[in-house]
Amino acid sequence: MTSASAAGPVPVCEFCSSGDEVAVQERLGVRVAVCAACTARFAAARSGPPPVEAPAPAPVGLPPTLGEQAGTVLAHVRRMARLAAARPWTEEVCARCGAVVHRYRAGDGDDRSGDGHVDLAREPVLAAAVPPGARWEVVDGRAAPAAGDDPDRVGARVPHALVCADAEAPGNARLHQLWAANRRGRDRRDDAPDGPRDDLLDDPGPSGA
Repeated sequence: MTSASAAGPVPVCEFCSSGDEVAVQERLGVRVAVCAACTARFAAARSGPPPVEAPAPAPVGLPPTLGEQAGTVLAHVRRMARLAAARPWTEEVCARCGAVVHRYRAGDGDDRSGDGHVDLAREPVLAAAVPPGARWEVVDGRAAPAAGDDPDRVGARVPHALVCADAEAPGNARLHQLWAANRRGRDRRDDAPDGPRDDLLDDPGPSGA
């Protein structure tokens, strides 16, 4: 900031045209004459915004009552029951090896067990990893052999009878993996402290059950 020279013309404020206590200020190479009143007015306008009051803390809600908790659990159980009822399969236990299988209704002409159902291994496989004769599919909720050797087929299901731990080891590598997993599961159950389940051993059941 510089004061006006006594030898030169008396400067006036470029904002209010006042000649009282005018000083020449320089900002970024621009010289501007500003009086004391305008300088104070601009300084007040540059003051910070008013402080923002912190919001009041939200009230802490009460924990759910036992009735509300029970209602939530009951609604979840009912939902799971509806989903299970809508599934085209049921989880069953193979009477020969104890593995969990997915039991589907058999398609027309595919009732190989004689009870109208087909047990499929739970794990889907890549179709290219198993022989064409081992590829099954589920259509409209019914299990049936996959139609033909479709090169564009990606996934497939396999009958549990092919990978049952009580059957002979399959030669196919992917089927052998499933068979070995079922064999390990059966061995773990047999080694359990309470021993194998008698109700599964008394009735050998049909092949592939």
